[in-house]
Amino acid sequence: MIRCRSRARLLLAAACLATLPALAQSPPATSPPAPLAAPAPQRLATSGDEALDNAVAAVVVAALAEQMNTPSIAVAIESFDVAIASLSDRTVSGQGRMRLGDDADWIGFRFSTLYDTTFASAGYPRILIGGVAAGEREVPNDSMLVRQLEERVTVELDRQFGDTSARLQLDDISTVEGGRRLLRINARGVADFGRNGNTPVRIEALYDQVANAWQRVNYELGVAPR
Repeated sequence: MIRCRSRARLLLAAACLATLPALAQSPPATSPPAPLAAPAPQRLATSGDEALDNAVAAVVVAALAEQMNTPSIAVAIESFDVAIASLSDRTVSGQGRMRLGDDADWIGFRFSTLYDTTFASAGYPRILIGGVAAGEREVPNDSMLVRQLEERVTVELDRQFGDTSARLQLDDISTVEGGRRLLRINARGVADFGRNGNTPVRIEALYDQVANAWQRVNYELGVAPR
């Protein structure tokens, strides 16, 4: 396996979109990103392959703009890590920071995607919010927010599968404060579909304490608990 890694201070892009938070499993890395109105990002970091850098930066910025419930977002991609996945494919991962609207606080994130060297295109990225920026601290869980989160994901599971019997059993919940505005809530457990069986579930959400609104609610099914 060959890896190359590079870092840079900032890669900034503004995206003016008014979208709802993602309430579903993100598409796999091999799926093409949905067309968005996000502008092409300015790129300062480099992996040594300009086409790869541009394609990956574009899908990361577009995915964040699509998934965050905010009219504008600034994104700073700080590193790329490239590994050979096959003859024509590269696995690209890295980390960065984002800032919502005119908020002073930056939120760290990690990303990964698959880049096709034949078509110079990157798939829809997997993005994990938090756990990167300094100053984050764990705080007690808010039972009301946890209950809201369970209800939102349950409703979406019912909509996705056409089954009103979905229930969540969350046994691993943590809340991290990132700056003065956002709470990051991560949860793991089981999604129970009654007679249709059950499957592990992982939930990642961002709650805006200023706007009293969910910025992002994302879940993945079939992810084994740690």
